[in-house]
Amino acid sequence: MSGISVRNLVKRWGSVCAVDDVSFETGSCEFVALLGPSGCGKSTTLRLIAGLEQATSGTVSIAGRDVTSLPSSQRNLSMVFQSYALFPHMTVAENIVFGLSVRGTPKAERQQRLRKIVDLLGLSALLDRRPSQLSGGQQQRVALGRALIAETPVCLLDEPLSNLDAKLRAEMRNEIRTLQRRLRIAMVFVTHDQTEAMSMADRIILMREGRVEQSGTPTELYEEPVSTFAARFIGTPPMNILDLSPSDAGFVVGGIAQAPPDGLPPGRYQLGVRPEHIRFSDRGVPARVESIEYFGADTITACQVGNQRLLVRTPGRAPCAADDTVFLSWPESAQHFFDEGSGLRCTGREGAKAPS
Repeated sequence: MSGISVRNLVKRWGSVCAVDDVSFETGSCEFVALLGPSGCGKSTTLRLIAGLEQATSGTVSIAGRDVTSLPSSQRNLSMVFQSYALFPHMTVAENIVFGLSVRGTPKAERQQRLRKIVDLLGLSALLDRRPSQLSGGQQQRVALGRALIAETPVCLLDEPLSNLDAKLRAEMRNEIRTLQRRLRIAMVFVTHDQTEAMSMADRIILMREGRVEQSGTPTELYEEPVSTFAARFIGTPPMNILDLSPSDAGFVVGGIAQAPPDGLPPGRYQLGVRPEHIRFSDRGVPARVESIEYFGADTITACQVGNQRLLVRTPGRAPCAADDTVFLSWPESAQHFFDEGSGLRCTGREGAKAPS
């Protein structure tokens, strides 16, 4: 049985459509990330699932039960917000069990669940502290504990890591994913950070302007983006998208004529190549080095190809310097073709001729 089923969900405020015909399902133990830029509708979608907003149309089901018209308290889910929303006058223990107390859960059961959750989250030594005495990471663990102690089959998380520094975010990513697997619950995680989505989710739902742009595993979104939007949003750095000039031979990249890929009909296209798939070569597409960013494990080199910018990611140090003239190449399998007008992915990738 699915964890969450969303069907043709729409949310309008007057003439503004924040969520436009969104549909997806999660498995009962699946970790799903709603990913996209600010204003794409991902948080509104989460609030519609939670019952914090009323849908204009469409349905929401949880564990096979239609909850579209039910209030949040009857949807059998828990939620972690971007703000920790902890009660400042309560201790850690009181904050975590607050929801159970309100629902009248017997004290013995509250204490039993509390011991289980604080052991999982490493909060046993902090139960008598108040939120002001905790670090940001510890406050986030308390907020997560308050949601998980309810033992609901579904947990919703709305950008819970955005207030943490980079080191804590990395630690909490691992902790949340481990907890989800151990508790075997469905989690829907809203984020604008593709690193969080790629590293944590079983499946990513990429949203754009209120609609689902692409849904699939992290591997599918990385290797087979359905549009230039998806190609640029997934990957660090994002995929290079180059305009192709038509020629008698097919198309031109950086002044070098290339044969068209097999099965690609005549038209105007853009070429996508990820920075990590490009290499410096003795021949290929000529480029001028603009800048070099060294990060230790790898280097990002910005190159100018004609009047277009292209990023190259290489392990260790790059074998060039600023203002050098270099030649770039990439394997045929690394090429992606997109329609210039619609931005959608084109077939005919197989047999494409890469620069060499």
